This record gives sequence, C-alpha cells and structure tokens, in this order.
Amino acid sequence: MLEVGNYVSSPYAGQMLVDLGAEVIKVEAPPEGDLFRHFGRPPTPISPLFANCNRGKRSISLDLKAPGSVERLLGVVATSDIWISNWRTGVADRLGLGDEVLEAANERLIRIYVTGYGPEGPNADNPVFDLIVQAASGLSQATARANTPQAQPGFPVDKITAMMAAQSALAALYARSRSGRGERIDISMLAAASYVDFIDLFANRTFVDGAPEDPLNHHALSPRVLQAKDGWIAVAPVSGQAIRRACEAVGHPEWATEIRQAPGQTQLLLRFFELFETVIPTQTTAHWLALFAEQDVPASLCLTMDEHLDDPQVRVQEIYRMTRWPEIGQVRTVRYPAEFASVGRIGSVAPPPAVGQDNDEFLMDQP
Repeated sequence: MLEVGNYVSSPYAGQMLVDLGAEVIKVEAPPEGDLFRHFGRPPTPISPLFANCNRGKRSISLDLKAPGSVERLLGVVATSDIWISNWRTGVADRLGLGDEVLEAANERLIRIYVTGYGPEGPNADNPVFDLIVQAASGLSQATARANTPQAQPGFPVDKITAMMAAQSALAALYARSRSGRGERIDISMLAAASYVDFIDLFANRTFVDGAPEDPLNHHALSPRVLQAKDGWIAVAPVSGQAIRRACEAVGHPEWATEIRQAPGQTQLLLRFFELFETVIPTQTTAHWLALFAEQDVPASLCLTMDEHLDDPQVRVQEIYRMTRWPEIGQVRTVRYPAEFASVGRIGSVAPPPAVGQDNDEFLMDQP
C-alpha cells in the first residue's frame, strides 16, 4: 500500500492496515517528510501523535515537483495494491498523478482519495481540517451546550474518516479478488462525519413528516457523570428495570416511579440525574459502586488516564504494549482492538520510519 498524505486521515487508515498485516509505504517530501512528524514541537525526534499513526511503516522520499520523480513513483505504483492520499482536490492532477494516470499504471490498483468535501461541489477546493468539518457537518451545533456550539477534541472527524477508508480498502480488495480490477474510492470527511453523526445526533431530522422544531437531540446530550465524596462515577441505567435497581441501590426505591413518569426520554434522564446528584455526594465511589454491582446496574469509576493504563481489565486484555525505540527509549503502543482466534492479539510495535529510509529498496530500480 502506498500512503501519500500528512496529518491523520490517511496515515491513521494506513496504521490500521499495518496492524492488520499490510506493508504500508509512506511517500514523503524531503527533507522533513509528513508535516505531523513534528506536530506540537515535541522535544523528541518525532511527535507522539505522528508515532501513533505511523508505527511499522516504510518510507520513501520524493520531491514530486522535481523532474523524473513522478515517473519513479509510478514505477512503485505498478506493483502496489492500494493507493491512499489526502491531498486537496486538484493537487494530484497538477502533479501528474490523477486517477487516470494511476489506473493506467496499474489497472488492479485500488485508489482511495480522502478529501475534505469530496471531488465536486462549491466547497471542493477549500482547505479543510478536522475542526472545519465539525462545523460544516453540524456536529458543533448538534453538541451545543447552553446554545454555544462545541468543538470536540481528539480529531474525531479525521479518525472516523480513516476508519471508513480502511474499511473501504478491505471491501475493494475483496471485490478485486472476484473481478480482477481495481477501484476508485472517494471519501470526504464531510460524508464520513455525517454518516456517524446521523445515527443519534440527527434523530430529530430522520422522520421528516412531523419532525420537531428543535433539531437538537437533547436525549443524546443528557447523560452526565456523578460526583461522589472522593471522585466521579458514571451510571447508565438504560431500561426501566435498571432504573428501579439503581434507585434501590441508593436507598430511594420511590424515585423509580417518579422518574418513569417523566413525559419524555430526555426529561426522564434529566430527572434521574437531578435526583441522584442529591445523594451520590454523600458517600465514596467504592460505596456506590459496590451497591450498584449488587443490583447489576451498569456503573464505573471515572478513571484518570493513568488509572486506565494500570487498570486490571486493561492489563488482562493486553491493550497496551511496552517496547523500546532507538532515540526515543521506552514506548507504549496500543494493539488493534479485534482479537483473531487464529493469530491472537495483533498490532505493530515497530517504530515509525525515518524519512526516505527505504529509498534504496523501492526506488533503486526506478529510472
């Protein structure tokens, strides 16, 4: 697989395929390479964010504006299975690497183009990053608090777009095994965000006839965590029986009737949390979690990030692995979440490549 792109959306898709066993070759511009390598100006040779999207990959460096570079890259394209890029619309054509060129070089090639808004439309050429699509997709308004649109941390649009790209690559590989031909796949960040947000955040705009005037799904925004004497807990009673058991656990079985008499699901949740916020602060997290466990009510301590890393359940699942990388030292990596019966738990722990470290192997025979 050839990965031509920077930041998160394409590299994270490539990372998932590496973890599943693919050989992924990053195509980077010399001398700095992927712009995410030094994101946040880290004191280390590479940023942790870059490392988490690029473990176990290979790297070739080419100045695609230099004479002969495109031809050298097309030589690698000829023997590749997948191409993924997240260039702005029009960049590939200007470089001489448009879809027709790639298909001519390798008719079995699966070509995945990740863009902000897709190849067509009034916004197709606009510059885009994760936050921009949060705003353009309605996500920032759908998660508004006190009528103020919210920005979600953690590059959620980039990540879901990457997941869609990896999923589409695997589907196209299966289709090629039957047809013998490659495929062009366009994935816009706007479409990816819309696809996942629509499930719940756009519930009030699903059934068009008789749709509520208010577009916000307040039910989706109602859950919150509860503060105890010594920390925070999450409680999620999602059925009438669970609500009854939760009320019994806190010593107020009479609350169950009041809560379930709320006129709507949103009001039900709000009343549940209003009542529980009056009693949870009176005891410790351990006290409440023990009582909720007795009643089989879904509940958890709100762990800190470091507590999560040391959590016994996390250790049993071997979600994280420790290794050592040259020039970095001890490093924590995360495994691929699926566990296959035939091979067990998978995920590369190898370091990201240096810029162009594999030029001799992949470009030596190119003109």
